[in-house]
Amino acid sequence: MKENFDTTQTHIPRVIQTDDGLHLNDSILWFDSQTPGGLTFLSSADTIFAQQYHSQIITTAETIKLLESCGFSNPINALVCQYNRSFSIGKLKIELLPSGHVLGGASLFVETQSRKILYAPTLQPSAISTVRRMQLKRADTLILGCFQSDPSTKPSRKKEKERLIETVNSYIARGQYPIILCPSLTSAPELTKLFSEHDIATAVHSSIFKINRVYENYGSKLGTYTLYSRKYTRNKVIIFPMYDHKLNRLRKPLPAGPIFIVEDGIYSNSSTGEALRHSEEDFSLTSLADGIELKEIIAAIKPQKTLLFGPYVKRYAKIIEGLCEIDTLDMNNQPSLF
Repeated sequence: MKENFDTTQTHIPRVIQTDDGLHLNDSILWFDSQTPGGLTFLSSADTIFAQQYHSQIITTAETIKLLESCGFSNPINALVCQYNRSFSIGKLKIELLPSGHVLGGASLFVETQSRKILYAPTLQPSAISTVRRMQLKRADTLILGCFQSDPSTKPSRKKEKERLIETVNSYIARGQYPIILCPSLTSAPELTKLFSEHDIATAVHSSIFKINRVYENYGSKLGTYTLYSRKYTRNKVIIFPMYDHKLNRLRKPLPAGPIFIVEDGIYSNSSTGEALRHSEEDFSLTSLADGIELKEIIAAIKPQKTLLFGPYVKRYAKIIEGLCEIDTLDMNNQPSLF
């Protein structure tokens, strides 16, 4: 396929929204796509497109290891890349940047012959000790994922963690040990470390135990915890996955005890709603930027245009209105990239 990124030509490259990801038209490069036959960038292990892939993929070693820990096989012909190591594919120069969202999570910086593009579906500017801090680069075009239902504000992560510890200790003082349901790839390792730092005895579900081991193998020190056993675990806070990644449903059966929900701010599925109906306490440790942070991110990147995709594009567009030119991507909308 001939690649043409010369903006003096009649044809102008476009980013196209498909039913399973974005495509940089007139190139082999896709973004978080399952479409066979191309080369797709996989931004993290917790993207919905990580569950099935038929293309050659570009991703981090951490992402592959997390997928393996969740029961998915190692992608065939994966191009494993490190952060901040640029390389070329045809006329494209590519670099992976930490997104700050999850272990191995990345944004993709793409340079064509004349333009710079930053594909950033999940950005988390808050410092989380279990993952690499978010990095940005100046770009002409920013492609931003819109996955938070209320991006205008979010609870203070520091205050939410303090409230969680205080609430857990109050239950333990009454002889009750909560079951914490949370996203296993993002929140569970952070909570494991948090409880260990506060000397709260903790056991984790076997699937989280595997994920925690991947985090630890890549340098995250999560502290002291044990593998949950229905037969032997007693007098410990238990961390369970909110849902089964392979089946995309609430993990059952649950141990007996008060249920706490810790959400990460990404748009909820039916499992989250089901869990909330049975919870006694709920907390938010969002893994995405809020409205104020989005404005700061755009100010740092200084894009000429921002392309928005995802379920909440209208809400995001309202927040960043006036900062730069904005286009929204959907199945029938293919705005010009440049």
